[in-house]
Amino acid sequence: MIQVNGLLDHVADLVDRFHLVNLRPQIAACQQKLGAPGRIDVAVFGRFKAGKSSFLNHLAGRAVLPIGVLPLTAIVTRLRHGPVERAAVRFLDGTVKSIPLDDIGLYVGENENPRNTKQVASVEVELPALQSFAPLEFVDTPGLGSALIHNTEVALNWLPNVGAALVAVSADAPLSERDLALLDDLRRHTPKIALLLTKADLLTEAQRVEVLAFVRQQLRQKLPLPPRTQEFSSLASRGTNGEGTGERSDPKNAPALPDPLLRQRREREHIAELPVFFYSIKPELAAMKPALLQELLQPLLQHRAEAGEQILRHKLASLVSRTLDYLRVALAAASQAESSRQALSEKLAEERRQFEAFREELRVMANQWSAHALDWSLAQLQPIQRELQKRVTAELQPRFVHWRLRLPAFIQAYGRWLHDYLHGEVGQVSHTQQTMFCEPLARVRQHLTRTLRAFQDRLAKHVETALGLSLAPHEFNLEVNEPSAPPVAVGVAFDLPLDLLGYLIPMTLVRSLVERRLSRQARYEVEKNISRLAADWRNRVAAAIEELRAQAERYAQDELAALEQTLAQTASKAPELKQAIDDLEQFQDRLRSK
Repeated sequence: MIQVNGLLDHVADLVDRFHLVNLRPQIAACQQKLGAPGRIDVAVFGRFKAGKSSFLNHLAGRAVLPIGVLPLTAIVTRLRHGPVERAAVRFLDGTVKSIPLDDIGLYVGENENPRNTKQVASVEVELPALQSFAPLEFVDTPGLGSALIHNTEVALNWLPNVGAALVAVSADAPLSERDLALLDDLRRHTPKIALLLTKADLLTEAQRVEVLAFVRQQLRQKLPLPPRTQEFSSLASRGTNGEGTGERSDPKNAPALPDPLLRQRREREHIAELPVFFYSIKPELAAMKPALLQELLQPLLQHRAEAGEQILRHKLASLVSRTLDYLRVALAAASQAESSRQALSEKLAEERRQFEAFREELRVMANQWSAHALDWSLAQLQPIQRELQKRVTAELQPRFVHWRLRLPAFIQAYGRWLHDYLHGEVGQVSHTQQTMFCEPLARVRQHLTRTLRAFQDRLAKHVETALGLSLAPHEFNLEVNEPSAPPVAVGVAFDLPLDLLGYLIPMTLVRSLVERRLSRQARYEVEKNISRLAADWRNRVAAAIEELRAQAERYAQDELAALEQTLAQTASKAPELKQAIDDLEQFQDRLRSK
């Protein structure tokens, strides 16, 4: 019988022995948690402009993290208590450099660190102001995906290290399909998850009530049921005194239920009890901060030993479950007749031979959507473009009257005004239409998910036909990187001869002609800059689509490779596999009974 302290070593040995390399990140995360049971990483996730950095700055009491940077450089930033204010940059080569707090933006932003040319792995910040939260550590994540493949892999590999997770969602656009997918993925790594509805000041009190009801309905209806876990809001429900805030029956005195019904009830409670908090950095809603501290962070801190144990147990249960799946396939392969093994081997070999066709199918799908992204966005933007052309023409008329200048100065004043006006308007279009620009990403994710599921089902069918073993589908989640808005670069061009003629021709003679000419020019500049914006978005969306395709290919490769490794087991390995399965099943029962 394996001892609890040796469980990870045993699983790690099994992973190495059977070459199940796709389980190594989970093992590393469990080992890290076991080595520091009192430390809990509170990671803040969310889309760009969801208010993650603003929330952490507000929590720390000062502006530490840069706001509004382009989140294309996937740099994890960690905040914790320290005796003095300090910041350090960890590079991919292992070196560490101390920097002033004001220089953090030079390493985490795309503008100052384009495509992570500085090779930054993470940034760590220590603040005396966080003493009341020690030993909790807060992690600012720019997103789980990135248009840069290396940085996306860094973010995804870090995900198993999550201790507790706050998912930030703007209160005025709550709970999209991407937010639900993120919540679903996080549940495989931690039972401690809360939803943070930021920018609550954008809503009235009545609207907040409506949004909360909508969010809870969405969680119940659209979030898939998770595996059986400890209720993650149990600590928060105790309050700072460790006592429950609502009526709960003692589970020891509850009537016994059949295991499937008991599991189903706990699963539904798991969803229904997901803590949801409104938050705002505005002074008029300052009461939201102490509410979050009292109901979520302080109980987590006060009961951190128990919380740490729950998080570790959750990670262990997930790891053991996945390991058992592979071992059971390996045992079935080792115990079956050679004809059955050969039949499965031929099927997997055929899948391997056809994998290039599968890869090409993914490429074609991704390329088609990338190619159509620009046409899609331009078509959606036509009504907005026409309305903006009307507005810019109307806004110009009073300016023309005000500009009593010679022609060269008149054109310069017009150019400055048009540049500033379009910069603001086009930037607003980019912000308000971000969901539309990213719609092709959501469509690609749906198509790739169905393609991957079909591939997974085909492999499971091969296993069932050859070995008579039902292979449970493994969880996978394609992380959608929703790109940030590109910088608005407004171009305003003029006919040079018109400028030169101004020194020779009095403005009074040509004013009407010039105004009509510049009005037409302004409408053209609207069209040109809207098209430029759409093209910039298309480039970013296309890069994110390519990363989605690469993720899907890696998932399929890992699944096929894992089955190939389990099939390699011979009959002589059967006793060893059976003993390993028996041991892990006992630990699985113990983890579930906690």
